Amino acid sequence: MHCPESHIHQLPVELLQQIFLLIVNDISDCPSIFKFIKTRVSGNFASPPLVFTRVCRHWRDVAHSTTELWSRIQVTLPSGDEPLKPFLLSLLQSWLARSGSQPLTLRIDRMELTCRLIESQPVIQLLEILQSESMRWETVVGVLYGHEWPCSKLDTPQLRTLECAWSGLTRFNAPNLHRLRMLSQSVGINNSLISTCKNVPHLHFQYASPKIIRFISVAFPLLETLVVAQVIGCYDDAKSHSVTHSCLESLTLPLPLDDYYYSHQLTEIFDGLRLPALRKLTLMGYPTKLRVDRTMAALAVIATCNLQVIDFQSAMPQDEVDVDVVEPLLSFAREISFRSVLIRCRAPHN
Repeated sequence: MHCPESHIHQLPVELLQQIFLLIVNDISDCPSIFKFIKTRVSGNFASPPLVFTRVCRHWRDVAHSTTELWSRIQVTLPSGDEPLKPFLLSLLQSWLARSGSQPLTLRIDRMELTCRLIESQPVIQLLEILQSESMRWETVVGVLYGHEWPCSKLDTPQLRTLECAWSGLTRFNAPNLHRLRMLSQSVGINNSLISTCKNVPHLHFQYASPKIIRFISVAFPLLETLVVAQVIGCYDDAKSHSVTHSCLESLTLPLPLDDYYYSHQLTEIFDGLRLPALRKLTLMGYPTKLRVDRTMAALAVIATCNLQVIDFQSAMPQDEVDVDVVEPLLSFAREISFRSVLIRCRAPHN
């Protein structure tokens, strides 16, 4: 008895490729190559794109020939020193080979969130395979500080987005870097660390001191957006230096804390600062009267600024914002918004 071929196998190859890509791209993070059960490592064949290679020969051939399927990868580094099975190393090499000449997006995580000075042999083996394709890296994010890479210098001409620590920047020759996220605290700016990526326009600090924020334009003269998640420490020598951030258009900072010791951090950042291009100031936190008063005191000491928008980012509902509390900020900006929704604007001049 003749059985007609399943409709799914009658799909044109191009259409099947698009279906595969839609499935993979619907994954919010990079597809993971490994699966962990306690300390046991295996290939993640139950999830795309590897699952496509286990359905039938036709699907496997189509998946293997679709280079974009393999251009994003999440690699979780194992804990311990137990050797990896050769199959797992070959699987990683095959995954990268199937991506052809596509730019690569890497997300690197750890089983243990500890920063080792000396990596285990299994981790070194995985990193060596990944760094062999550094010329194709477009995005490298995750938990690596940068010094973990076995190679002392990584040529990454296509790298556009990077997460690492200050010390890790020495490893990267990234002339086209567009977004940089710093994972660690730094007490000073060393131009020799960032000479190969000084043209970065978008910078994100997990932690930064007032001094670093003030003088970051010295290291990154073309900086357009700066985000600081947490301001740490104080800087009492701000008045003796005047600094210009000539290209900075958007600045994101936490609102001044209620604690008196940290209450002047914003003033220390802004005192005498020249921000001729700044158009948007985003403040993270709920705008209480005390915090708004301290913000106004800080804005009053900026040397040069032409703010258009002050935006508050908070998990609090918008209807709980006291408009009378934030309205005085219109003396420094044309608009006040909450999570990018306009709540007050300056009356136009007649």
